[in-house]
Amino acid sequence: MALIVGPSEYVGRDGGSFQECSVDSYGRILKTYERYCTIRDDEKAPPTSTHSRKWKQIFRTPDSTE
Repeated sequence: MALIVGPSEYVGRDGGSFQECSVDSYGRILKTYERYCTIRDDEKAPPTSTHSRKWKQIFRTPDSTE
């Protein structure tokens, strides 16, 4: 299951590439939009274009091996 975060929510150690989407009350993705962002680990998600939308993770940044 993809990580879905709302605007201003922390992603923890799951930073990566995200796509804007609409979700229903059960958390199911209804529609995706052509708006993308990159969120680094331990940062907040940026605002979406509409207050009811969220960010769906499409690629997770690998953990450092150092």
